[in-house]
Amino acid sequence: MLKLFLHPLSTPSLGVEFTAHAAAINFEKKVVNLQSGEQRSDEYLSINPTGKVPALRDAEFRLSESLTIMRYLAKCHESDLLPSDLKSQSRVEQWMDYVAHHVRTPMNRIQFNRLVAPMLGEPIDEKSIALGLRFLEQSLPILDLKLTETEYICGNSLSLADITLLASLDPSEALQIDLKPYPFISRWRQALRERDFYQTVHTHFGAEIGL
Repeated sequence: MLKLFLHPLSTPSLGVEFTAHAAAINFEKKVVNLQSGEQRSDEYLSINPTGKVPALRDAEFRLSESLTIMRYLAKCHESDLLPSDLKSQSRVEQWMDYVAHHVRTPMNRIQFNRLVAPMLGEPIDEKSIALGLRFLEQSLPILDLKLTETEYICGNSLSLADITLLASLDPSEALQIDLKPYPFISRWRQALRERDFYQTVHTHFGAEIGL
């Protein structure tokens, strides 16, 4: 059976897990204990030599990097989450990349300093938080404007681009990031958080650990 190696506080992991449920894929879920260092064990490094989550094992095939795993899942199961025609597929991948670079990366800065660092007893880098917030102020208006045109990022159907953004923004409340200035993102996000593929994973970011 297909096996996914994930962690509930990893937004790349959430993107993969949302994809698997949205595409109705049968899989086994393995939560990697990052706090105990399981990601550095020989067993896990044989699956993903980078020691990161998420990762995928499909029989003897192993794969890492969340966007690649998401595309693999969609293609293997011929899901409409990734269109088959080249131009439509490229459009979805364009926005996946945009979100990964310009939303998820600054969100990760903020998440580390506002959530992870306190858990680890590490110093908080306020300058890094400020930089992350500034990058979001540049990127989120572009996505908010995009969602004035269509119901979803790439048209009138859910795609991997939406799932990438949904996962990237999932920690917003836990990180005290206000999305009210982006009404179209907020409306789009609320609708997706009510969908089965989201609710099957959790009710909200961090619910698994009591956040």
